[in-house]
Amino acid sequence: MTVMSVSDVYSQADTPTTQNNSVMGKEDFLELLVAQLQHQDPLNPSESTEFTAQLAQFSSLEQLQNIDAKLNGFEVYQSTLNNIQSSGFIGKTVTATGSTFGVDDGKPDPIRFDLTTDADSVYVQIYDNFGGFVTDIQAGSRQKGEQQVAWDGRDSNGSVVADGTYTFTVMATDTDGAAVASTSYTTGVVTGVDYETGNTNLLINEQKIPIGSVIRIAETAVEEAI
Repeated sequence: MTVMSVSDVYSQADTPTTQNNSVMGKEDFLELLVAQLQHQDPLNPSESTEFTAQLAQFSSLEQLQNIDAKLNGFEVYQSTLNNIQSSGFIGKTVTATGSTFGVDDGKPDPIRFDLTTDADSVYVQIYDNFGGFVTDIQAGSRQKGEQQVAWDGRDSNGSVVADGTYTFTVMATDTDGAAVASTSYTTGVVTGVDYETGNTNLLINEQKIPIGSVIRIAETAVEEAI
């Protein structure tokens, strides 16, 4: 094996590009390989099998870098496509994991949640957008699965609450008094899409809801349209 064949390979390498010097690139690998050949002991040259293995390592490195570059480009394309598609949520009624709901024109949205097992007693506590207690609802016994509780829009003093965004918590127990786990849901009409933080969030009830938390999408009824 001669140095000439290695030089031919080196001469065909791409023009070096700006890289992070802390990461070894394919050009660095080739320079080290050529330097090794130039300074090897003529009386004890590298074994052909060893040189072949080094070339295989270089080829693998180059292929991995090419794959990484293509994947980065695909991620950018996929992100852009997702952002475009997410605009289709606007005007739709969406249900997502979360504990917020809205009151509009004095009409509260339904309060939705899911119970993992049957519950003998269920209480729903409602808070305003600042975390202040508003009222609680005794929902009685409920079977496991998705639940919907209506609220009349009045606080614990019987006064009509202002329009806005509210939150709720669910406390449920079984017949033995043991706690029953629940999952809260947010439901509302999507009024916009937010990309400001680099993540895609749907705007529902003046709140940012991660698009990944959506579990259901439905057409908005005419009377609900904004």
